[in-house]
Amino acid sequence: MSLRGRVIALVALMLLISASVYVLISWNAARSDLSAELAAAKSGGLQTVRSAFEDLPRSDHPRRDLRQLVATFEGNRHLIAQVQDSSGRLLMSSNASMPREQAPRWFAALLHPDVQPVAVTVPGASNEVLSLEPQPASDIAALWSTTRDATGVFALAAAVGLTLIYWIIRRALSPLIDLSNALAAIGASGYRERVEETGPPELRPLQSGFNAMAERLAEIDARNRALEAQLLTIQDEERADIARDLHDEIGPHLFAVALDADMINRSLTRGDSHLIPEQIRSIQGAVSYMQRQVRELIARLRPTRAAELGLEAAICDLIAFWQARQPDVEFAAELDQADANVPEPLRDVIYHLVQEAVANALRHARTERLDIAVTATSHGVTAMVANRGVTKAAEGDLPGLGLASMRERVQAAGGILEIHRGAEGWTVAARFLKTGERLVA
Repeated sequence: MSLRGRVIALVALMLLISASVYVLISWNAARSDLSAELAAAKSGGLQTVRSAFEDLPRSDHPRRDLRQLVATFEGNRHLIAQVQDSSGRLLMSSNASMPREQAPRWFAALLHPDVQPVAVTVPGASNEVLSLEPQPASDIAALWSTTRDATGVFALAAAVGLTLIYWIIRRALSPLIDLSNALAAIGASGYRERVEETGPPELRPLQSGFNAMAERLAEIDARNRALEAQLLTIQDEERADIARDLHDEIGPHLFAVALDADMINRSLTRGDSHLIPEQIRSIQGAVSYMQRQVRELIARLRPTRAAELGLEAAICDLIAFWQARQPDVEFAAELDQADANVPEPLRDVIYHLVQEAVANALRHARTERLDIAVTATSHGVTAMVANRGVTKAAEGDLPGLGLASMRERVQAAGGILEIHRGAEGWTVAARFLKTGERLVA
């Protein structure tokens, strides 16, 4: 059952219970009041009968006076006067005032009071008895009419009230329905779905929270798309670098090997063998050089240097790689026993951070010195790459390529990335807690 149906059912049940309790209390009070009213009528009638019976023995016409006494109860709502002889034969009787519409038998049985008739011996007669019998039919019929009208009014009021409650709940739940539809469609809409902040005040935080979440998801989606584009750019640059290295470094030496091999073949054909050893040494030198170049290319393509060599060796190997290509740049590393102090899940993250920061510094700045530091304290681990050298960009801004991916990688590991810029360079630092608790920027 829906929430709306449950609320309506609960309100209807409460109304039914309240009406039942009210009816029980009202019927009990009505029965008591009816009993008291009939008892009072019986007491008054008995007083009338006794007063009449005091004068009856001195009457010249006792039978006439007895008939007149019975006739005084004619049309009475509460009592019937009857005169019976000793054998129970009815001699005289009055007629009670009866209602136009009788109450149902079950209703009359529920409200019928426990008031017994009373009998008085007729003076001067032989065993004749005048009895007063209570008659609640008129009062019960009046109560039935009142109860029926009250029930109709209550049913109408309950129907109107439940209809209003249903309408109010429907209006109140309408924002939740809109929110549910928005949640179902947010992914397909590219996180452009928003809900109108209307309805009860209690739902406003939920609606504003959904809109804020949708905006955040849209930002994350845009950032992911930008990262994908950056990754493609990086891949293209890496492929271009590899192609350039293969063309510039491997290609000429392969051509040189082919020329030396051809000269060896010609020397053998002419029978001139004194030049062959020198040509063989030339081929060996070229092959050795190409082997070194291939190893360096393989090292650049392997993504798990820290896992294979250890963090300290991987960073030292990275420094050696760039030192060979940038001999004018001074490298300084302070690793503080990183393999022992840095938790294993962070080593690969820190290595990639250092790798990207060093590459950015060498690519986008006139770098004179690079300081690399990995320090561990009782509070956490800090990885830092400080570049001393002005940027090559004319506007002086720090290049953004790769920074977003670095930030995502650090945040995913539970740390924060900080970038401090100065006139002589910039510093990239990542901080992590040893306990695994996430840092708050």
